[in-house]
Amino acid sequence: MNIIGTSRPIHDAEGKARGQANYAGDMRLKGMVYAALITSTVANGYVRSMDLSEAEKVEGYLGSLTCLEDHGKPYCRYRSLKGQNTADQEYVFNRRVRLVGDQIGCVLADSLESARKAARRVKVDYEVYPAAFTAQETLSGIAGTIHEEGNTSEEICVEEGKLPAGEFISVETQMHLARVNHVTMEPHVCTADYNPASKQLTIYSPNQTVHGVRTVIADIFSLPYGNVRVVKSTMGGSFGAKQEWVAEPVAAAAALYRKGPVQLVLSREEVFTSTICRAPMDIQVKGLYTPDGQLMSMQADNTLDAGAYLGNSKDYCGAMANKFFRCYHYPHMKYTGRAVITNTPVSGAFRGWTSPELALFFEHNLNMAARRLGIDPLELRLKNVAHPGDIDIRINEPLGPIRIQECLEKGRALFHWDKRRAEDAAFNAPRGRYRRGCAVACGGHLNGYYPRVIDFASAEMRVAEDGGVLVNMTLHDHGCGTVEAFRMMIAEALSLQPEQIFLGEGDTALTPFDPGCFSSRTTFVLGQTALLCAQGLIEKLKDAVCDLYDVSAASLSAKDGTLTDGKNSWSYAQIVQDCHRQLQREVFASYQFKNTTNPGVTGAHFAHVEVDVYTGNVKILDYLAVHDIGRAINPEICRAQIQGAVQMGAGAALNEQMTIDKRGCATHSLGEYHILNAPQVPSVRVEFIENGGTNGPFGCKSIGEVCHVPPAAAIVGAVNEALHADLDTIPLNQDAICRWVESYQEEVFS
Repeated sequence: MNIIGTSRPIHDAEGKARGQANYAGDMRLKGMVYAALITSTVANGYVRSMDLSEAEKVEGYLGSLTCLEDHGKPYCRYRSLKGQNTADQEYVFNRRVRLVGDQIGCVLADSLESARKAARRVKVDYEVYPAAFTAQETLSGIAGTIHEEGNTSEEICVEEGKLPAGEFISVETQMHLARVNHVTMEPHVCTADYNPASKQLTIYSPNQTVHGVRTVIADIFSLPYGNVRVVKSTMGGSFGAKQEWVAEPVAAAAALYRKGPVQLVLSREEVFTSTICRAPMDIQVKGLYTPDGQLMSMQADNTLDAGAYLGNSKDYCGAMANKFFRCYHYPHMKYTGRAVITNTPVSGAFRGWTSPELALFFEHNLNMAARRLGIDPLELRLKNVAHPGDIDIRINEPLGPIRIQECLEKGRALFHWDKRRAEDAAFNAPRGRYRRGCAVACGGHLNGYYPRVIDFASAEMRVAEDGGVLVNMTLHDHGCGTVEAFRMMIAEALSLQPEQIFLGEGDTALTPFDPGCFSSRTTFVLGQTALLCAQGLIEKLKDAVCDLYDVSAASLSAKDGTLTDGKNSWSYAQIVQDCHRQLQREVFASYQFKNTTNPGVTGAHFAHVEVDVYTGNVKILDYLAVHDIGRAINPEICRAQIQGAVQMGAGAALNEQMTIDKRGCATHSLGEYHILNAPQVPSVRVEFIENGGTNGPFGCKSIGEVCHVPPAAAIVGAVNEALHADLDTIPLNQDAICRWVESYQEEVFS
């Protein structure tokens, strides 16, 4: 291969660095006005009235939409497929408010500043109800009925496999996870335009599924699908934040009201309070082990805080049950869970879709088992990891060429695991101010939806007169290099250069239906679709050569943008031009691909930390990530994905949490919400295990989410190892560690 495995920059990276990229918030349409949200200041209540008189005095004020009027049908911000089983609990503007930050209206003005100023001046009279800010408070009944259909989803109960007979050692642990924000560089934004002449509503937003946005917007406002066009704009990060529809319904309602273009850009405060976050969870865990460390059963009970609307929380809670066997092989699992409504920011999609949360409790239980059984934590994992040919008994599908054992063994050598553990023991022996520890965590994830829901994709390709290839697919690049990876794969298949491949992103008016860019399906599923379509395009080129030049197709091969039979060569440009003139047809191919596999994609992460027991500060001394990637399409971009995921996971492990005060106000600024600063970010070494062997394009597997699965678990494990502790309330920030040290002073210093 000439292109696959080489490192290339993201296709629009230079333009972004130069400020030339056109994000949805940069759009300036003729006659465009600006919207700003009016949000609830109470956590639970009912809007009795709204006084807009002061807002109307703001220069540039153009109008308002509020919850006092009808603005469409109820919907679910999470829905992405027509007929999907979701709870339609919210309206574009909610009169029955359920959180501080609930959308109750918007103001329109001739500038963003004026719109926000006017929105702040709106006076709202509420009927205030008691509120519940934790799942435990909701279950106690303190808030009464938050939703008429109930405050708790139906219980999820999953049991797979059979627990063998025998006496086992029970290791019981727990894990308490905080509410976490995505902190994307680009806030939620949408520019919507309505043309009353054509009755066309056009939505521009950085979303993860244009067809998902269309189905929700069209149904809210009772519009024909053909009259709603959704265009995916340049995205400044998502991590799941833009998998659900927050800005789009408001902008659409405003555009329909205004009969023209409207832009809504959320402030950072609104991103925290009025969009979605990762759900807080309280998880009770029991692992059953043989004395020599063989895992017999992993059992977990999960109470998930859904926030004010159910959204994706039932599915998110249930998704955890599907991840138990992605990198470990053992005979039995049992999982129960429920999503509980609270008067807090709405929980939603987050990178990894419960795989990182599962890794935190699963790996912690393994670490506590290793400590109790007197077994090296890495050896315990080697006893229990899945091997090539093993079956994921939850989805009853083979894991394929899974290489988690190789990840552990390679990491053990590169990390100097055995030597480092001995050095840490010696370092900690004096019981001084600083303590060191190292840990390993494994993580597995998916390659698409199969076999749970639909997982297919379509592609169309045509050769232009200059020999370049125009590709029509529904891609959603989050800013992570998706478009460049597809240019590379298609170029490799067609024996061209990536610069000769031209493809855009999702546009419901132009690109074929696709479920969307999530569940780590893009490169694995859409990439295979693109590869098969490109192979079909080569055959179409060969057919044209046969018809034009009387050459046998069997004698032809592709090389550097030409077809040759060993004697003569014909450039793609020449073939297409002759095809147009002489045969009066174009060189075109299309392909629909249905995914039928879901191989195991895994990684093992090694963390070495130093804990200051006086201040509670944690310093990450070394970090190694080893990933079974199948085949790296663009290696440096894969490394960057992993390094970014480690920063994100480290932040969740040590710093990040959205807290809720007594009035229901959430953390709402980066001054209060502490992501890792540059000096705190560890230098991350990355190694790949590349064996191919899957039906992904060129043998590749997913990387964007699985690399976020082990980091927090590895770092939490290392801190617990350094302190010989069982800290299980995340994040392990300085206050948490200092409280633990104060409670266990005798054990810490003696």
